[in-house]
This record gives sequence, structure tokens and C-alpha cells, in this order.
Amino acid sequence: MINKELDAGYQEGNIVQMLTIEPGADLRAPELQRAAIDMLEGGGVIYLPKSGFELSCHERELISDTANILSRTPDVEDGRPTIIFDPERGRIKKYHYAQVRGKMMRAQVKNTARPQIEAMMSRYSKWTESVITQLFPSYQGALERKRVTYRPFPRNNIQSLHIDSSYGYPTQGRGMLRVFSNINPTDRLRIWQLGEPFEPFVRRFLPAAHPSEPSWITSILGRLGIIDGPKTRYDRYIATLRSLGMRDKEYQRTAPRKIMEFPAGASWIAITDLVLHGAISGQHSLDQTFYLPVEAMKDSSRSSLRILERLAGKALV
Repeated sequence: MINKELDAGYQEGNIVQMLTIEPGADLRAPELQRAAIDMLEGGGVIYLPKSGFELSCHERELISDTANILSRTPDVEDGRPTIIFDPERGRIKKYHYAQVRGKMMRAQVKNTARPQIEAMMSRYSKWTESVITQLFPSYQGALERKRVTYRPFPRNNIQSLHIDSSYGYPTQGRGMLRVFSNINPTDRLRIWQLGEPFEPFVRRFLPAAHPSEPSWITSILGRLGIIDGPKTRYDRYIATLRSLGMRDKEYQRTAPRKIMEFPAGASWIAITDLVLHGAISGQHSLDQTFYLPVEAMKDSSRSSLRILERLAGKALV
């Protein structure tokens, strides 16, 4: 029921690895749980080809045309803007803006569609929590459930290989554990590229990383709750490394990578500040973000925080 997928050209150790969990597998099986936590904390991806999360007929029809759910189509779209749902409050964030090709845009959900989209995203959040609880029982009680993201727009450009870092959601050293699902109602693939492991990426760019101190504006936004907490040195380092990697055209052209196609109905799990990745194409996906404290990991030395602290030679939180 378990196998490691290796593409042609794959070389052990220089590309993110993947663990496939076949449909029908018992997520509570100890052998599978051990393999899954080893893969996840080692910076790999867990792939569920038929995950079990399904849209209802009504939900498929509703999202099949974005005009059904949005007040207007943004002037610019490229996988963004996204719709953000807060599971704790049970509602979509009203004023979530994203920069798309230099313009600040937001996906404004119609009042008539809002209850149905919120119900779909709430159901997804609960489903991902169930999957994570079964597959990683040792994380129970430590994981912090954060936002659900819905991407209703098609990606039109290849996203550079990167590690995740969000301006508005600093992790403060916790791992960004995310569950993704392709919910495309017309069975369109979602395609990603997966890059090299985290440590060689950091070794390449760390000498050029000189994170600046947080600005007074950032501090004020944090106090006002507009940014989800203060940014630690870890957050600033991760943001700087992400930016350096994305701007390096030679790296983006030559870096080792693996192309992965996720069919509709598939899900995949990764700690995305530990995994080099980038979306290539696709439309309609959901993802749930959890924050994973390093203390809850089976081996915290494999976390992005501890690897970065070891290579930087100093504490970052």
C-alpha cells in the first residue's frame, strides 16, 4: 500500500522525495504512520491519489463558473487572488488582498454564494484535520489550525521554485504544514514542480542573505492584528532566502526538479517552508495550513528552523 515514486532522471538525495499512499490504505496503520512522519519531517511530500475529499454535485456546479461565486472578475489573475477562510470564526476573510503582477487584487465573493463557499471550506478544514490526526497522532494537541485557502483562478505562469513565507502570517519558527487538494470540477490537472532538499538550497543562498530589521510599519500592523503576530529573525531569514531564490534566474533555469501532476480528487501534504516547490498550472484547489511547533516533531533537527540555525550559527527565535 506504500511506495516511493521516482521519476525517470530522479537521483536519490537531490530532489524532494514523495510517499504515495494508495486508496484504501489504513491511515492508522503504525507502519504507514512511521513512513509518513519520516517523509514529512525529512522534507518530502505525501501524495494521496484519491484522498477521499469530494465535492457535492451542487458544489461542482457552483464553482464551475467563477461568475457564480464572485462579484467581478479581477483585472489580473494568475492563480491569485485567493479566498481565505478562517476555520475558527467560520467565515471568509472579507478584505484579503494579493499582489498579482504589481496590482493589489481581491476575490470578492457574492453574498448569495458566500454561505455555500464557507460551508465547503469549513467541511474541507474538518476533513484535513481528520486526515492529519489519523496519520500523525503524535502531533495531536500541538498543531495549530490556521487558514484555508481556495484558489478559484487558473495559474497562467510558472511559479518559481520557492519555500513558503507569508508576509501577513509569520510562523515564528513553526513548520507550515499544509494539506492541498485539487478540486477542479472539470478534472483538470494541477501541476507542480518540486525542487532540491532544503539544506543545499539554504547553503547556496545563505551567504547573500542579510535580513533587515522589521520596519515600524510592520510592528504597527502586528500590534493592530493586521499581521498575524511579530516577525522573528527566522521569518525574516526565510523571507530573504525565498526572495533570493526566486530572483536568481540561473538557479531557476538549472536547479534540479521533478514535475508532478495531481489529478482532480488528489491531495498532497508537505511542510512548505521546508520543501522547494512551485505551481505550474491548474485551477480550483483548496489547502489547509497548520503550524507545527518544532518541539512536536519526532526529530526537530530536521526542521527548517533548526537547519537554518545550525547553518547560520545562531538562534533565530
